[in-house]
Amino acid sequence: MTLGVLAPYRGLGIGTRLLNHVLDLCLKQNIQEIYLHVQTNNDDAINFYKKLGFEITETIKNYYTNIDPPDCFVLTKLITTHLKRTNNS
Repeated sequence: MTLGVLAPYRGLGIGTRLLNHVLDLCLKQNIQEIYLHVQTNNDDAINFYKKLGFEITETIKNYYTNIDPPDCFVLTKLITTHLKRTNNS
C-alpha cells in the first residue's frame, strides 16, 4: 500500500489521521509491529514518521530502480506504542 498526501494538503493533519487509522486497524487485528520504507533523501517523510514513533531500523541499498538515490530506510513501529500514545492524548 502507498500512503501519501499531496503537497498543498500537507501540514493539515490528513497524513496523521490516515496513518493513525491504519495503526488502529493493526491494533484491532493484533498486529504488533508495522514497517515501511522511505527513500533516504525524503527528509519530510522521515521526520513525519519519526514524529509518530517510527524508528529507522535498516538501510537497503539499491531498493529503487528508477529514482535517485536508489536507497531506502526501513522504519519500524511497535503497535503497542501507538496504543499508549493514543491513550495519553
